[in-house]
Amino acid sequence: MTSWREQLAFAPLETGERGEEIGRRIRHAIELGVLEDGAQLPSENDLAAMMRVSTQTLRTALAELRHLGLVETRRGRGGGSFVKANTGELARARRETLAAYTLDDLRDIREYRAVLAGSAAAAAAARPQQISVARLASLGAMVESAAEPAGMARADSRFHLELAAASRSVRLTRQEMALQAEVGPLIWTSAAGSGVRAAQEHAAIVEAIRLGQPAEARVRAEEHVRHEMNALIDLRMSMDGSAPMAPRQRRAESAESEAVAGIESLAVEIEKRAVAAIRAVDNAVLAALDAAPDKGLAALEAIYDVTLDSLVAARPVLYGVGFLADAAYFGDTGIVWSYVPVGRPAPERLEMDLQYYDYSSSPWWPKDEKGAVQASYSYVDALGSNAYLVTFSKRVVKDGRSVGVAAADILVSRIQEEFAPFLEALPAGSCIVDQMDVVIATNSGSLVGDIFSPDGGVARTVPLPAVPWRLHVAAAE
Repeated sequence: MTSWREQLAFAPLETGERGEEIGRRIRHAIELGVLEDGAQLPSENDLAAMMRVSTQTLRTALAELRHLGLVETRRGRGGGSFVKANTGELARARRETLAAYTLDDLRDIREYRAVLAGSAAAAAAARPQQISVARLASLGAMVESAAEPAGMARADSRFHLELAAASRSVRLTRQEMALQAEVGPLIWTSAAGSGVRAAQEHAAIVEAIRLGQPAEARVRAEEHVRHEMNALIDLRMSMDGSAPMAPRQRRAESAESEAVAGIESLAVEIEKRAVAAIRAVDNAVLAALDAAPDKGLAALEAIYDVTLDSLVAARPVLYGVGFLADAAYFGDTGIVWSYVPVGRPAPERLEMDLQYYDYSSSPWWPKDEKGAVQASYSYVDALGSNAYLVTFSKRVVKDGRSVGVAAADILVSRIQEEFAPFLEALPAGSCIVDQMDVVIATNSGSLVGDIFSPDGGVARTVPLPAVPWRLHVAAAE
């Protein structure tokens, strides 16, 4: 019988034979206390089979773990690979692991976890007579009696795995296992008082399942997961000094006014940099077409250097700059685009297949026929850069005809980073929203990536100059 620890730590990889992924998975399981000090790992053959990788790939990963001092290998009778974990360092390891995640990472995990948990709970509530509701309730209550974070993590993970199994979907359960192995213990990095709350939320989920209420079970499960993840996001934000770990005290009016003024000024600067890059591309496109009117799309190669220079001039605010050809003018689609890959110092040219990318229907395609700069709402560019963006864009017009669009991207995560120092000076729950009321910057983890809906906690709303965004200043506690 495979233990729940092995299920979490050694769940099959989805991405094939990657030694670094195997090493990361086991390392996190050791650092986060899922695999305890002195525990013996399965044999290399068994472990390779469990994780669905080759034995050689697994050996490479174990060698790296031995180098890090997290695994030791003993020879002879009773030998094998054993975990070496300093329990006094686990809290530090959890925080270091959490620090490696961006807010975008955690927001995405939050929504994915919520969908999985909500779907599992709804499926279980649709047939409560086919599952052991009593067992689910018992597992849900265990988190309250756990005395320390590692025990809370184990109890919470076991409940969520049992909930996933109640869906009767093997694939969903495997996904839940993978998520628990990745971030489950992190939720309990700061666990004071959380066990009681979690047990109450578990009980509400189980009760909806017992009563055969799929919609209620889904809502309860999604709220529970988002509650857990929002607390984790708050903790992650506090590591950058961009969010409080405790309720704010009333700030001096002068400090709040300075923060609002800083946010307004920064909004103007962001728009200014985007417009400067767009104007440079616009001018370069028109010059290229004038110089080679018969070359069509081939003439666009001349603006590649301009996109690179524009990104260098606007660093670190802009993520991508370029031009997208209007098929009605050129007879075909085309793109010249440069971007700064995350984690790399210099901009690069973006190569992409436009076969399935109808950019004329994208959120950033300009509605203004005269060539004014507009800003899109925040969106995921799923068929392009696969990033969470806001795009500034304008039509490039030649002789009264649209030849395409000059545009500049900014990562939503960059917007958060730029505004965070100013938001820190405002009451908790303050945020900046786009024209669709999506939160694009905030000092509260519960609002990251959410749709803002006023609940009486807003002291004032400030339209930001030059951009279609609004600052909601929360009422001081």
